[in-house]
Amino acid sequence: MKVYHGLKEFKNTKGLVLALGNFDGVHKGHREILNITVQKARLSGAQSAALVFEPHPLNLIKPEKRTLILTPLQEKAALMEQLGIDILLVIPFDQEFASLSPEKFIKRILVQKLQASLVVVGFDYSFGFKGAGRVEDLISSAGNYDFKVEVVKPVVLKNKVVSSSLVRKLVVQGQVEEAAFYLGYPYYLKGQVIPGEGRGKFLGYPTANLEVPSDRIIPADGVYLTLTAYKNHDYYSLTNIGHNPTFKGKIKTIETYIFGFQNSIYKSELRLTFLRKIREERTFPNSEKLKEQIAMDFEKALKIIKSFNHGLADFR
Repeated sequence: MKVYHGLKEFKNTKGLVLALGNFDGVHKGHREILNITVQKARLSGAQSAALVFEPHPLNLIKPEKRTLILTPLQEKAALMEQLGIDILLVIPFDQEFASLSPEKFIKRILVQKLQASLVVVGFDYSFGFKGAGRVEDLISSAGNYDFKVEVVKPVVLKNKVVSSSLVRKLVVQGQVEEAAFYLGYPYYLKGQVIPGEGRGKFLGYPTANLEVPSDRIIPADGVYLTLTAYKNHDYYSLTNIGHNPTFKGKIKTIETYIFGFQNSIYKSELRLTFLRKIREERTFPNSEKLKEQIAMDFEKALKIIKSFNHGLADFR
């Protein structure tokens, strides 16, 4: 997949089949849009493309309500490439671009620059200054220019419309299994291992303290069964998110105990995939009680792993 940052270097490709949307999370609803885009492009012998904005438009339009993201651009691009998208167009979303009227967005971007033959959008897509442009505006404008519009119906699962806001809400609430159902894959974070307080080692469960980008959505405080990816290998792990209330911690941390792992990984990058929530974060009267609880968490995690088709390794 070819990625263009901005449109200056992009050369007009007649017949482009273009998906519009920000596609944060590339969830099952987005996948429907992108799959249709790929299918339509292949049928017509054209290239498939997706156009996204960076940073998230809401962070410019409503900076007081900071929108945290599910997928950074690099991860979003990787997911789109897996679906078969040929071209990813990344538009820097600044004040100048945000001020474009819906009519100018259609004429300058879709028609003159991209020469799209087919535009594929979700049912609730909006565009142009303050999101004033709607799907109906795209359809009516298509009659004045040489392109068509395909509107994709909402994907409804468990009586809920699949959306980025729904997935964000589930992750924030710690409902990582439910979030994975709507995403189509388990939610994950990438970050670097940084120095911690060393309490995990003191308790008999040495942990890696993970620092993740500040714009990422973090699951709710609690203990999770996770998969930790290190140098292309996956290891089961227990991850605690929270403030370590037993030790009166004041900073939220993401600490991961990797089963049967002894390597030194300070400053390494890890990928942390959330499989299931084990319990809420709690305050314990002393470190011994916390240590007993961690042992129970570990046993519970082993039982969950055993229920997976992967089988059970002896991590003790």
